[in-house]
Amino acid sequence: PDKCGYNSRTHVIFTNKKGENLLVEREPRMETNQLTNFYTLIVKPDNTYEVRINNEEVQTGSLYDDFQFLEPKQIKDPEQSKPTDWVDNAMMDDPNDVKPEGYDDIPETIPEAGAEQPEDWDEEEDGEWEPPMVPNPEFKGPWKAAQIENPDYKGEWEHPLIDNPDFVDDKTVYDVCADGCSHVGFELWQVEAGTIFDNI
Repeated sequence: PDKCGYNSRTHVIFTNKKGENLLVEREPRMETNQLTNFYTLIVKPDNTYEVRINNEEVQTGSLYDDFQFLEPKQIKDPEQSKPTDWVDNAMMDDPNDVKPEGYDDIPETIPEAGAEQPEDWDEEEDGEWEPPMVPNPEFKGPWKAAQIENPDYKGEWEHPLIDNPDFVDDKTVYDVCADGCSHVGFELWQVEAGTIFDNI
């Protein structure tokens, strides 16, 4: 469990046979109450794991799916790239849609209809009176052509995959002590007062 500021998370970290730390890609929830909570991690010979809090299952998964123990079976083919003439846009401007004549001459604002100069307006002191401006209901913003389906669109380009030459299957990723373990270590940090570790 990790309570730091506004973050509340439960870390599950394995060290692979190369000595690299692997973090779980789906973090289990964390208890944030003021009670004593008992965390359990179970690693099984079928390369699955289970996380329990207070002996209640909160997450299960595959060591293969939730940790990067193995290189991916397939990778993007480095010899392939998206064709330069590939069309990415599903829609296109309608070539038959033409901007109306005078469209750009429509102002964004117009003088407010019915506005009158105040009776106490003094042009010598206040300058020449101008009616307040209001949004023009005829103004529709920059002109854009109507959109139609692009006949040259073939969908999103997908990079072809090939078998990864670096992939090596391992049915025993769960067995971190295959060569024997002599010690079990616990690294305990406390960044907020009131956290107690016990019963390890």
